[in-house]
Amino acid sequence: MSQLEHSRPDMQRLLASLHAHLSAARRSGLRLLSPSQALRPCPAAPGPSFRETLEAVREDAGDCSRCSLSRNRTTIVFGQGNPRARLVFVGQAPTHADDAAGLAFCGPEGDMLTNIITRVIKLARADVYLTTIVKCAPPGSSMPAPEEISACMPFLHRQLAAIGPAIVCALGQVAAQALLGTDLPLDRLRGRFHRVGDMLVMPTYDPAFLLVREDKKRDTLADMQMILRELAKTA
Repeated sequence: MSQLEHSRPDMQRLLASLHAHLSAARRSGLRLLSPSQALRPCPAAPGPSFRETLEAVREDAGDCSRCSLSRNRTTIVFGQGNPRARLVFVGQAPTHADDAAGLAFCGPEGDMLTNIITRVIKLARADVYLTTIVKCAPPGSSMPAPEEISACMPFLHRQLAAIGPAIVCALGQVAAQALLGTDLPLDRLRGRFHRVGDMLVMPTYDPAFLLVREDKKRDTLADMQMILRELAKTA
């Protein structure tokens, strides 16, 4: 008897056993695929949306030395206020008073902004969030350089993503241009909302500018009244 003929009964028993297992699997409800059939991945279950916290953003900034403004600062002026504010005010840069206190919008400019918030917007200062484009005071109250703004903007974007405001009020031309990614002058930007993602951005005059140009207070009041009406619509 040849080796092939000798092994044939064993092969038949193996095939019979395999057929019995497959029949039992089908009866149990299992779906059997051929090698040519591709398995489709199961759709992932929707998970909770992730929102970074302001504390995590501040911790990541650390003792920042990403630009030259870090050389002369006393402290990083990160921002303060309601971490879930519907309205955020963003200025150009911290002043020397802000640098000394470690808080945004101190001194006469801060008093001017507080009056706007409480008397026009009808909110407490603690109800909004206050921050700036760059987080370190420029020397001599100069405007921050483009590279300094570029170094700080990722942190501002993360702050706004963490807060999720409905409206951002950009105070002054530097803040408005940085937030909107434009080089248009402030007079062409203010007086209307600009949509950036899920937020509305309202450019207006900086409180420091209003201290020397009182004739611009009327325009600023009109901008604030637009913000007040929009907040009331989305309350």
